[in-house]
Amino acid sequence: MNTLNSRPLTSLERLELAGVSLLIAICLGFPALRTIDLFSDNTEADASYAEGSILMQLMFGPAFLLAAWLVWRHSAWAAQIVRRVNPFLLLIVLWAAATVLWSPYPAVTVKRSIQLVGLMLVGITLTLPFVQDRHFIRVLCRTLTALLVASFIMVLVIPKIGVDPLREGGWRGILWHKNTLGGVACFAVLTWVNRLCNKDTDWRIGIPALLFTLLMLVMSRSSTALISAMTGIAIYLFARRRYLGGPNARLMAALALTIVGLGFLQIFFTVTGRLPTWNEIIRPLLLLLNKSPDLTGRTDLWEMVLLDVARHPVQGIGFGAFWLNVGSPSQYIIDAVNWIPLQAHNGYIDLLNELGGVGFGLFIAFLLWHTVTLFKVGHIDREQAAIHWAFFILILISNFSESQFFNGVLFQNCLLIFSSIALSALVARHQPASRPYPMPVPQT
Repeated sequence: MNTLNSRPLTSLERLELAGVSLLIAICLGFPALRTIDLFSDNTEADASYAEGSILMQLMFGPAFLLAAWLVWRHSAWAAQIVRRVNPFLLLIVLWAAATVLWSPYPAVTVKRSIQLVGLMLVGITLTLPFVQDRHFIRVLCRTLTALLVASFIMVLVIPKIGVDPLREGGWRGILWHKNTLGGVACFAVLTWVNRLCNKDTDWRIGIPALLFTLLMLVMSRSSTALISAMTGIAIYLFARRRYLGGPNARLMAALALTIVGLGFLQIFFTVTGRLPTWNEIIRPLLLLLNKSPDLTGRTDLWEMVLLDVARHPVQGIGFGAFWLNVGSPSQYIIDAVNWIPLQAHNGYIDLLNELGGVGFGLFIAFLLWHTVTLFKVGHIDREQAAIHWAFFILILISNFSESQFFNGVLFQNCLLIFSSIALSALVARHQPASRPYPMPVPQT
């Protein structure tokens, strides 16, 4: 946390800080809202906002303009931040924009590239001189909790809308799907655990709030979200321990993962005399989640999308130019499965298909750079590093069955971009030899 030269905020800074809070709430809360046919049983549009809608444009257009204005107001500061963010994040944005040259839908590619730039502008506002390091987590926590409270009220007042009878009676509230509610509750639980461990909230508020978010998590009946929440809490509690911020952090983490992986591999080989297949590796987890070994048909989608990858393995088809409903390049998949998927349910494959080997290579480099940044933050602020480690690993795991990497204004995409920029700025702020800031961040 920044503590140097604490001073009260000016009236303008308080107004700007409120603007930053609003940007966080819009980007990480609004896309989850069931904005289409809220008062009906229709949930067919679950993923339609991924390509945008009038309502989403009316919400995010002004938000991105507000972010641009805040960045322009602090342009000297922002310029120094841009020079210190993950360089591969910038390269991915540039490459995504460059794919407009061969995209079959250049207008869509331009729009999606503008979304990435807009999200980066919002991310830069999180680092402005009047914003505390922990402000992002606080606003994220309040935003997700507000969604859960509104959903709880919806369940009580209009259960026909708030409860999904077709999906085990899981609660969905005002959100798209019970799994959406489960995902929101998962990250809300994680942020409340962080705030309680940090003493960043009064326990008389934090404990009831944590219990409420746990209730919403259970009532969503999303087994994936429940397992994710337990995994995230375990990662956070492990990463906040002091030794992970020590000089041998990377070696210890790599050694622990290697020992666990080799241990399981050795046991399997000793018992069966052969190496495990993919289905055998993932079957225990899938049984725990009550899923089929083929991920409910998702592997079929993966195989079909990989056929398109083979057509343009280097440059990709074009950013955001594949999953565009009937008549789009994904038509052959629609014909094969007899329904309209809007993603491959695998963020890695979708990214490879849209950005090709070049873009995917930049993405892997981005992840590696982010990993190194997290280790650096562990030396500076162990609590910050721990919560962002949990975010990062959950996003990496989730994208094996969902496509959210650099996918518009989807929650995990926004969270990953914001986390990357905020952590890069935090590291730069604590490097005396290259500190870019003319003044320290004030306390609020």
